Amino acid sequence: MKIKFFLLFFLLFSSFHSFSQLEKRKIFAKKISEVIVLDGEMNEDFWKNAESSKGYVQYSPRDSVPAELDTEFRVAYDDKFLYILAKMEDISSKKFILGDLKRDFFGGSTDYISFTFDTFQDETNGYNFGLSPYNIQREALLSNGGEGNFSSGGGSRGGISWFNINWNTKWYSGAKVYDGYWITEFKIPFNSIRYKTGTKIWNFNSHRGNSKVDEGSIWSPIPLGFSPGNLSMTGELEFEFPLEKSSQSMVLIPYLSGSGIKNKVAEPARESDVDVGLDMKLALSSSLNLDVTINPDFSQVEVDEQRTNLTRFELFLPEKREFFTDNADLFSNLGSREARPMFSRRIGIARDTTTSQYVQNPIIFGAKLSGKVNEGLRVGLLNMQTAKLSSSGVPSYNYGMAVIEKNILKNSKISSFLINKQSLFNDKSVEYAHDLSDFNRVFGFESKLQTNNTKFKSQLYYHQSIENEKVSGANSYGANASYEERNFETNVYFYGVGENFNPEVGFVPRKDYVFLSPSFQYKFLPENISLVQHGPGVDYEFYRNKINGITDYDIDIDYNFRFRSQAYLVLKTNILYTKLLDDFDPSRSDGIPLDAFSEYNYVNHTFYLRTSERKIFSVRLNGKIGEFFNGKIKNIGGTFTYKFPPFLNLSIGSQYNDLDFPAPYSSANFLSLNSKINVSFSKDLFFSTYLQYNNQFDNINLSARFQWRFQPLSDIFLVYTDNYYAENPLFLNLKNRSFAFKINYWINI
Repeated sequence: MKIKFFLLFFLLFSSFHSFSQLEKRKIFAKKISEVIVLDGEMNEDFWKNAESSKGYVQYSPRDSVPAELDTEFRVAYDDKFLYILAKMEDISSKKFILGDLKRDFFGGSTDYISFTFDTFQDETNGYNFGLSPYNIQREALLSNGGEGNFSSGGGSRGGISWFNINWNTKWYSGAKVYDGYWITEFKIPFNSIRYKTGTKIWNFNSHRGNSKVDEGSIWSPIPLGFSPGNLSMTGELEFEFPLEKSSQSMVLIPYLSGSGIKNKVAEPARESDVDVGLDMKLALSSSLNLDVTINPDFSQVEVDEQRTNLTRFELFLPEKREFFTDNADLFSNLGSREARPMFSRRIGIARDTTTSQYVQNPIIFGAKLSGKVNEGLRVGLLNMQTAKLSSSGVPSYNYGMAVIEKNILKNSKISSFLINKQSLFNDKSVEYAHDLSDFNRVFGFESKLQTNNTKFKSQLYYHQSIENEKVSGANSYGANASYEERNFETNVYFYGVGENFNPEVGFVPRKDYVFLSPSFQYKFLPENISLVQHGPGVDYEFYRNKINGITDYDIDIDYNFRFRSQAYLVLKTNILYTKLLDDFDPSRSDGIPLDAFSEYNYVNHTFYLRTSERKIFSVRLNGKIGEFFNGKIKNIGGTFTYKFPPFLNLSIGSQYNDLDFPAPYSSANFLSLNSKINVSFSKDLFFSTYLQYNNQFDNINLSARFQWRFQPLSDIFLVYTDNYYAENPLFLNLKNRSFAFKINYWINI
C-alpha cells in the first residue's frame, strides 16, 4: 500500500513539473596570464579590460526594484585560480557594523558581498565565498538547492540547514574601503572546489548584505520568500576555454594537544593527557574528495548551550565537530526532524552501564569519501572506529555509512543509504557490558523532488532498522510537500515512526506514532517604508498511535510582522491537547507525577521578537503565558547584544519559567542565564568567554577560549572550563575544572 502511495505521489509530481525558465544573466571570464596583487585596488590591466556586470536588484525588502546601492564585478581566471573583483557603492558617512573580526561571519550581522557557484549545474549543491569590507572571509557549502529541507522542518517554517559555514578551505582575498565605495578581490584555487573537467559554464550568482540602507541585493533576481542562495534561479558564468583538470590537492593538518582535569564528582580525581593526531584532505579528482582523521581531538569546539527542557523528550543539539559537518547534507539531511537515521553526535559517545551516564568514547580513526563519480551520481562513504572503555564495560565500536544520491529531472534527487554499528577489534576473552555479537543497522530510500523554480518541493522516505532479533514495527516513513508564492506558503508534513524503530546512531526522541502537520501562511506586502510584510498563519500538528488514538495535538494561530530593518515579530496562540502515555512530572522537579493516560486540554499565548542584528544594539525576546497541562506557565526570556565594532561583542541572555500546579503536584521556577564576550584583537587573535547558569541542571559553567590564527586555517587554542553547583547548599562549590591546549597546522601539498 505504501509503495502504491509513493508511486502515485511521484506521478502527481511529474505532471506538476515545469521546465520553463526565463533567460539567464551571464558574465564572461577571460583567461589571463598576469599576476594579481590582492590589495583591493583595480590596478591590473586585465581588470580594466574585463567584462563587467552590475544592475543588482533587491531580494529584500522588495524583489522587483533596483538596489539602492549598486554592485559591479568582473571575473577572470588562469590555470590555478578563479579571480573576482567587486566594487560596492557605499554611504561613507555611515559606519559599517561588525561584531568581531572572526572568519565565517553570520550574514545577518555584517555587511558583505558573496558569490555562489553551482559547478555541476545540478541546481542541488554549490559553493559560496564571501567577504566583508574588513577582508574577513567566509566560505560555505550549499545543499538542497540552496533552500530549507524537510529534515529540519515538520510543523515549522524556514531553516538554514542548506548553508554550511563549518566547511573550511584555503583561499585568498583583499579589500579596501574608499570614499563612496569599497572594493574586494577574490582569489579562489580551483583545487579547493569540485567541478566537472572540460566544462565551460557554471551556474552563478552573487548577493550582498547592506546594513546602511537595510537591503539585500542580488545579481540574478530571486522572488520574495526564497533564499538568496537558491540554485535554481541563478545566472551563468562562462569561461573562455574549457576548464582543465585541477592539480591534485592534498592537505595535511597535524595537531598536538594536551589537557588536564580536576574532578570532584567522579573518578579519577585528577587526570592529564597529551595527544597527537592528523587530519588529511585528498582530492582524488576534480569532483571526489577523501577525508581521513587519525586520533581526532575536538577540545577547541565550543561548549553546548544549556537549555531548559520542559518537554517529555530529548532535545536536539547541533553537531559542531568539523570532520562531521563537512558535506553533512549527504550524511545527515535524511528523514524528518524527529526521525533522523544518522545523528553524528552519537559517534564517540557511549553509555556507561555502571553509572547509566553517557561518556566520551574516544575515536581512534575515521575516513570519509564524498563527491561526484559522474555528472549525476554523488556518493558518500563514512567509517569511524572508537576505542574501548574497559572501566565502563564499553567495547570498541565501528560506525559505517554508505550513501548513493542520483540527480533526476532538473534539480531533484533520489538516494539510498546503509548505516552500520557493531563492535569490532575487541578481546573476546574480556567480559563487556554489551554482547559483542550485537549489531544495529539502518537502511533507507528517499526522494526529494521539486519544480525548476523550487516553488513546489516534496520528500518521500522509508527507513528500516535491523538488529540481531527480528521485530515488527522497526521502520520510519514520511511524505512531505510544500508550495510557496510571493503572497503565501503552505506545507504538509506526514511521517510515522514504528514502536521498534531503533537507529542507535540516529535521533528519535519518541516512537510508535504517526504525525501530520498541515500549515498555511498568507503574506500581505504593503508599500509601507518600514513594515514590508505581515500576515496570518495557522499550523496544525497532531500525533496518534494505533492503541491510544490521538495522543497530542497543537493548533498554532499566529500573526507575523517583518520590517525593513530586518526586525520581525510573531504573536501566537497555541491550543493544545496531551494524553500522557507514561507518568510525567511537568515541573521536572521529581515531584508527584501526572498519571499515565490522563488527558489535558490547555491554551497559552506566545510572542517572539528579534531586532536587526546589523545594528550596534540588538534584541531577541520571547514570552509565554497561559495554561500548561493542569497548571499555569509564565515564561519570559531574551538576549541583548551590544557591539563595539569591530573589536568587541557583548551579549547577555536569560530564560525564566514559572510553573504553577495545584496541590499535591510540585510547582517550579527555572532560571537560566548566559553571558558571552567576544574580543577580536585583530583578524588573527581572538578571546571569548561563555558563562552559563542553569538551576534545572544545578550547574554553572564558565568557558574561556583563546585563539591565535598564526597562519591561514592554522591555530593555537587555549581552553579553560569550570563547572560549579548552582543551588544551595553547594552553591559555587567546584564540580570539575579543565584546561586544554591544541595546536593545528594546515599544510598544502
